[in-house]
Amino acid sequence: MFDGVSLKGWDGPTDVWRVENGEIAAHSTTANPSGSTYLIWEGSQPRNFEFKTEIKLEGEGSNSGIQFRATKLGEVAGQKHSKWDLRGYQADFDLLNANTGALIECCAGPRRGVPPRPDRAFRGQVVRAAISDAEKPSLLAIIADPEQLKTYINVGGWNQIHLIARGRTMMYSINGHLMSVFVDDHPTMFVDRGFLALQFEGRGDIAVRFRNVWLKNLP
Repeated sequence: MFDGVSLKGWDGPTDVWRVENGEIAAHSTTANPSGSTYLIWEGSQPRNFEFKTEIKLEGEGSNSGIQFRATKLGEVAGQKHSKWDLRGYQADFDLLNANTGALIECCAGPRRGVPPRPDRAFRGQVVRAAISDAEKPSLLAIIADPEQLKTYINVGGWNQIHLIARGRTMMYSINGHLMSVFVDDHPTMFVDRGFLALQFEGRGDIAVRFRNVWLKNLP
């Protein structure tokens, strides 16, 4: 998905996203914050797939993730970078590991479109989404203690993300350790295909880097 020298096949704000030293990089500073931004893969809108990449965060306030099966929300006049805003599932990753390893629904929906659901599988959990507004998500199983799983994350260094989405089941691993599983059985909110994107946000002087970006479509 990445040729190591250009952003061919990707679309996003070029004042944030660029290629540096054979890596996809995004930067934000206190003086010139990027806000929440996306670099969208234009090659396909995958349905069932495996996705792998290596990620490295820089700066305490840095936050990133992989957006998938996502929908474009459309550009809003006067809102910087809104052309690339998405709403969809996300494999979350942040430098402080507050939500690293979680599978969530994200991100711009509260301001427009359909608000993301609060349903999520935190690190160490297997969760089934609520199937109606009157119900709550179901905790199906515990994978491992979340603090134990945190020890497998290389803070400030390179980490391999491995994401599998097949039907209604999504699995998120970091450095070969399963972090979370989310099963979306909601009859109308479940999305079976859509855009895949790299996400970046946070505060302060921060950056994210990606390398070895790989996608395999599944039956």
